[in-house]
Amino acid sequence: MIILSDSDVVRKLAYCELLAEFLQYLKCPPNEVWVLPTLRFQLRRKLANAPEALRNFEQFLLKVKNIPQAKIDTLERFESLDVGEGQLLAILCDEPRVSQLVTGDKKALDKVAALTYGDEQLRVRLQETTVLCLESILIGLVAKRGFNVVQARVRKWVKSAASVGDTVDPFVLEAFPASGGSAEDADKELGERLATLKARLSQLSFD
Repeated sequence: MIILSDSDVVRKLAYCELLAEFLQYLKCPPNEVWVLPTLRFQLRRKLANAPEALRNFEQFLLKVKNIPQAKIDTLERFESLDVGEGQLLAILCDEPRVSQLVTGDKKALDKVAALTYGDEQLRVRLQETTVLCLESILIGLVAKRGFNVVQARVRKWVKSAASVGDTVDPFVLEAFPASGGSAEDADKELGERLATLKARLSQLSFD
């Protein structure tokens, strides 16, 4: 089993210092989690002012593997996407062991869903592949670690992101407010977003 992960989810969970918990949530050997090679350079810069988050990220990198170079002819089918998205989809099509795709980029998912209408292989592979988005991962982490732990980690994200001019998803701030909140409220907020996503992108199989 291979799990492909985009950079978006890893970046956000790195800010939260939840990457070790993320690997546990995936329930697979860490070396079966493949990430984009550019991830290490992008995030090291962003996490430079957050030493604990950077340390968490470096430990994560030691465990996972870089996505291999995709075939040129497969990459050409996804020229309308950015380089990282295209590489993820090309590997998805070429590597039958891929069973899950982790992504937090909703705009990219819209583009991917549109591509299925003209690409039969992609349509079939996406039906065979479970898509994990940030909402479903956060629901799982709350169930495993508890609301208070995840809420505290989200506050670290808020602080670290602000220091580098980055942003936090509004739905995350609603699910994990600065004070108050509960596991039930977070599950409701995240679950409703996930249900909307599933309805809008029925071509994809979400966890």
